[in-house]
Amino acid sequence: MKMNDLQRTTLIAACVLFGAIILLFICIFRVSNATALVIIVNTAILGFVSLVTSSRVRYLVLALLIGALALELFLYEPSSTLSNVSILVRFSITGLLVTYFASLLTTRSHVLYLDMKRLARQRQDALAESRRWLTRVNALVMVITTISTKNRLQDIFTEGLEEARKVFDADSGLIYSVSEKDGHMAIVGSFGYSDEVLDKMKRRGMETATLCRACTDISPIAVDNLATDDKCPNLQKVTTGSCICLPIVEGDTLLGVLHIRRRHPDAFTAEDIQLAQSMTFQFGLAMQRASLFEQVNRLAITDPVTGLYNYRKLGRDLDREIVRARRYRHPFSFIMADIDHFKTFNDTYGHQAGDAMLREVAGALNSGRREVDRVYRYGGEEFSILLPETDWPEACEVAEKLRKKVDALSVEALGSDEPLTTTISMGVAAFSSDSLQMEQLIAAADEALYEAKESGRDRVVAHAQLSKDNDLAEGTH
Repeated sequence: MKMNDLQRTTLIAACVLFGAIILLFICIFRVSNATALVIIVNTAILGFVSLVTSSRVRYLVLALLIGALALELFLYEPSSTLSNVSILVRFSITGLLVTYFASLLTTRSHVLYLDMKRLARQRQDALAESRRWLTRVNALVMVITTISTKNRLQDIFTEGLEEARKVFDADSGLIYSVSEKDGHMAIVGSFGYSDEVLDKMKRRGMETATLCRACTDISPIAVDNLATDDKCPNLQKVTTGSCICLPIVEGDTLLGVLHIRRRHPDAFTAEDIQLAQSMTFQFGLAMQRASLFEQVNRLAITDPVTGLYNYRKLGRDLDREIVRARRYRHPFSFIMADIDHFKTFNDTYGHQAGDAMLREVAGALNSGRREVDRVYRYGGEEFSILLPETDWPEACEVAEKLRKKVDALSVEALGSDEPLTTTISMGVAAFSSDSLQMEQLIAAADEALYEAKESGRDRVVAHAQLSKDNDLAEGTH
């Protein structure tokens, strides 16, 4: 509201009031009390009617009031006709002026009222818009705060989608990961879908990123009406509501796609898309950070030459398996394996050939193991194998199978015209039979491995059997 409009209207109202009082005084100058009373009442009636209506009714009311005053004058004061006419003329002029200025004041007041109402509405709209943007900014801050503290990708997907659901009041949403190798899209996070529908979607599999417009264009795609608008193959079976699909990128790398849907058409504004873009930017940073975190963790527990788990990971897994075996009284076995004559092999063919042989042996052990077993590089040319829920007789069968798989290896190496072969010796120990501590278990397997080496190599020896043989030998003596 402009202050000068309010001041001008107030000034006009003051002038009109002053003029009305002056005119009223002129009208009742030198008239009887009865006539003065009639003039005052008539002026009040006329002023009221003129203020509450802007139609021509006020002029009809003025004519009626003039007639009423004339009737009063000629009935009760007939002696002075000229004076009565003068009074009527003065009242008529006063009435016209009161009517005009009251109508003018009413019009300006109405305009001022409409302006104030419009400004109040604009203020409410601006306040609502400010609150809406504040909510969006807070939501973005929450997304940043939430996912910036997470290092696991699944936590990032879960928390990020929950914040997206709140911000956009979405009915359903998905996050797809995009494989850098073949562009395959896989669902890694969701809300608003039943387990049955989600299982069907995962079993059916998604199209590749080449058929996703958000992926190919690397830009947001909004579908205002899923029933009629053009859409990509991934959304062909969705026929209600509206959605937005946004690529999740980090630099030039496409990491995934964020899909948000509402059940009503035209539910997403340009501001919604802009906010969703900001959210996907944070998703990209968090996913990149989580990926680096996972890589660092993987490198910390992975042998760089063979790609197997290293000794650090072996210690953690053995501790966990021992706790589990003690609690549930289940056995497990442990195998120590050593490549035969590896030092001679290295001296003869060089360390590059030795590394190639290590990788081939590691691959043979890892591919030949059972699904529940885990293979580690213990150090040097030594490997370890952890066999859960397995006692030593079954572990010996697994070890023998792995030994034969290594025997069948054929490795191409520089410095040799023919493929190279090798053998491996293995020592087996069982937690329930040979030890109750990690150090004792490793020592028992190492002792069995030493016996395998001493008795000719390329064989499997179980510590339990070795202990029985020693007991028999001591009984003989």
